[in-house]
Amino acid sequence: MTDPQVEILWPSSLPSSPAEEGQDVLRAAGIDADCMLLPTRRGAADIVLVLLTTAVMEPFLRTVFQKLAEDAHQGLKAFTDRLLKPTSDATPAPQCVVYELPTGGRVTFTGDVPDQGYEQAVGLDARNENWTWDSRHAMWVPS
Repeated sequence: MTDPQVEILWPSSLPSSPAEEGQDVLRAAGIDADCMLLPTRRGAADIVLVLLTTAVMEPFLRTVFQKLAEDAHQGLKAFTDRLLKPTSDATPAPQCVVYELPTGGRVTFTGDVPDQGYEQAVGLDARNENWTWDSRHAMWVPS
């Protein structure tokens, strides 16, 4: 695996400080990270895209997030929570954070994904599917 790279595509309709902080956290961990503001689109939901450079999510997450926390899933949760957190009571937060792989696989995190979901995500082979958390079955499912 090559050195991991991350691009955070942040909606320009939201304050950019969480994205900039996320970029700084990744860079401090030695990850090549860039944050770009997306233009506001009429009717579009405020979704954050995190673009990854590796085809399989598990090795990437382990490489990146074990640098941020003792366990990869804890680092993933802390990083995702940072992006989902509103900057103030008056400012909305993104609706979700989508991790996108170069193969087209996508994993969508919302604020209600439990710790168990982050643990499962670290081992998820997301290659060509779009995955969402199914709270009823407590598992990731292709959508």
